Amino acid sequence: MFTEIKGVISKDRNLRLILLAGLIIQLIVAYTATGSYHPDQHFQIIEFSSYQMATPNGAAALWEFYNPVRPTLQIYSFSGWHYLISAVGIDNPYTELTILRIILGMGMFFLFNAIAIYYFKDAQKKILYSVLIILNFSWFLPYVKVQFSSEIVSALFFFGTAWLYDIKKDKSPSLAFLMTIGFLFSLAFYFRFQVGFLLVGFGIWLIFVAKKPTHILPLAVGFIIGAVLNTWMDHEFYHRLVITPYEYYYANIVEKRAALFGTSSFLRYIGLFVAVVTVPPISLILFYYAIKGFFKNYTHLLFLTTMLFILAHCFVGHKEERFMFPILFILPIWIGWGLPSLFSYYSRASKGFRYFINSILIFSVTLNGLLLVLLILNPYSQSIHFTELLNAQLNKPGNTIRVYCYRRTPFETPGKSPYIFYQRYFTHMEVIRLNSSDSIKLLEGPNTYLAATFDEIMPEKKMIDSLGYTPVLYSSNLLWNIDEYLYSKKKHPINDIWVLYKKGSK
Repeated sequence: MFTEIKGVISKDRNLRLILLAGLIIQLIVAYTATGSYHPDQHFQIIEFSSYQMATPNGAAALWEFYNPVRPTLQIYSFSGWHYLISAVGIDNPYTELTILRIILGMGMFFLFNAIAIYYFKDAQKKILYSVLIILNFSWFLPYVKVQFSSEIVSALFFFGTAWLYDIKKDKSPSLAFLMTIGFLFSLAFYFRFQVGFLLVGFGIWLIFVAKKPTHILPLAVGFIIGAVLNTWMDHEFYHRLVITPYEYYYANIVEKRAALFGTSSFLRYIGLFVAVVTVPPISLILFYYAIKGFFKNYTHLLFLTTMLFILAHCFVGHKEERFMFPILFILPIWIGWGLPSLFSYYSRASKGFRYFINSILIFSVTLNGLLLVLLILNPYSQSIHFTELLNAQLNKPGNTIRVYCYRRTPFETPGKSPYIFYQRYFTHMEVIRLNSSDSIKLLEGPNTYLAATFDEIMPEKKMIDSLGYTPVLYSSNLLWNIDEYLYSKKKHPINDIWVLYKKGSK
């Protein structure tokens, strides 16, 4: 398998250039993507891990801490990573998570590029190139690949395992191999329970397409072994016997807790696919031909599993974009199977229509590149990025700096859940919250720093200026300037953009 893929790469210079450029982009994104896409990614993994390691943590602020719906496999995985990185002398949390993003990003990069090359190695070169370009350069995909979230780690385990099985299934796989496949599927499931939808699709494909019913029992044995191991870990974390898949189902489906966070139409997911797998308007065309490709290849392992995953989520009332993250990296392959029809239609089209398509392509490529650069230069998690900048500038040995924060500190979410994992590293800087503008007027001293979000500080801007405060640091200069423009037009600003003022710094 790997020899075959290596042979395809070694014979094609253009392919090597695409992969090299994709690798560079992935490494840059892994380095700059500070923080997390969603708070759950941090709190239900990293803060829970800190609790498991008996270090200061913010786990007690979460509902899930008292209700055992969270599987602990990824929590223990992060604890193991933390012990390992600490053993080599790295105690900076930003460095620790940067290295973890690089490792995860490389794993996702190599796996999904290998899958794409394997399934398109006999296709036309332009189809293979197109799939790899979409996979590596769609503006949002490199960012998603580096997220240490349940969605991404489960995708790595499920699709890596399914692909490995697909390659070996007709080569008389041993009992140990099949049990290992089942065990890995179990890990994927316990990283994220929604992988169960992918597993149902795999089961349908296994029985009716691959026709390997004799593999079911050893796969099931391996899965059960994994389930027993995860149940033991859950017991050790929660200090009582719990079946977390059942607890998760009961709380979110039977008690309908998930619906309390809002419901929405399945169109939300279609909008996601169109927005992040390349960009409109070219993504609309690619999406159409991806659907055409599905009807020609619906029995393929990757089609059956991902389609069932999408359909199942469409019937669940509460929808979030991140729920679709596990299958985003398969959609370029869907598109690849639809490209022959698109290329055929393009070759028969009139010169004027081809000019129109070329114009759309140029516009979309330009927009995609612009968005990719903006995401690289402006991390999604502005609060955590701001604390990283504070660490670099103020949290230094020999300093005794106080940073006063208006209404909220950057070490907490808008709902006041604390980022203790980062804050405990700030031993040379004290963070103090101020709850009223009157408190700002009382601050004195030559090194008086004030931090706030754009939303909180703008109503007090004139007063801040009159007291002699000058901005010395922004979480993003570009986004701050955009917010100022939106504010001047009485439009809602971008949330969570931070500024650090220093008194009398002119």
